Amino acid sequence: MAAWSFAHMAHHRDVIAYIQRTKGIKIPLYAIDPFLIDNQNQIAYLHQLMHTAVDDVLNISAGYDLLDVDWKDEEARANWIFENAITHFLEAQTTGVG
Repeated sequence: MAAWSFAHMAHHRDVIAYIQRTKGIKIPLYAIDPFLIDNQNQIAYLHQLMHTAVDDVLNISAGYDLLDVDWKDEEARANWIFENAITHFLEAQTTGVG
């Protein structure tokens, strides 16, 4: 989880930096690493804020609400991971930031 959390945050940083560099738009970068499962209210909210701001600027939408997930439910957790991955994939595809 620690390695994923670091890589996940790095992608957020890189996409936000790309937007600032190419479009001159500043998007807040929130500290969501470590991605603490037991502090999901704040982490999930800040995470969703970043995706919403980025996706609005890039004019993309995966249509996923990444706020609510029952981390103890294996299927719900797997669905959240998939939806988050699709969102990051669309951002990477649009920006070229991998």
